[in-house]
Amino acid sequence: MDEFSKFLFWNALICFALSIAIYLTPLRGLTGLLEWLAIFQFIFCFFRAFSRNGSARDTENEFYLQQVQKVKAANDARKDRFRQRKDYVFFKCPGCKTWIRVPRGKGKIHINCKCGYTLYRKT
Repeated sequence: MDEFSKFLFWNALICFALSIAIYLTPLRGLTGLLEWLAIFQFIFCFFRAFSRNGSARDTENEFYLQQVQKVKAANDARKDRFRQRKDYVFFKCPGCKTWIRVPRGKGKIHINCKCGYTLYRKT
């Protein structure tokens, strides 16, 4: 089993556990949806595990790993910005959507982004 199959398996178990926990609450209607979602994930997990088309499964796994890496990189960048929040102010460029780091306490300044966009902000 590769990483994507493991993710599907554990996610299915979590869906089953949530459906059991939600059954005792007024949100009882969600249990059927969660159970069907879990069953579908189990079936897809075992289909992937016993599939003979290894190249297609490798492609699916690589796509999953790329998406996980993007989420981890974004989370690490968010943590880094949070650690530096006392010394720097962060602005997002409206042109290219990159984060720009500026020292705190400089007053109103002109910020030139690499894409050529100019921001006027107070630090």
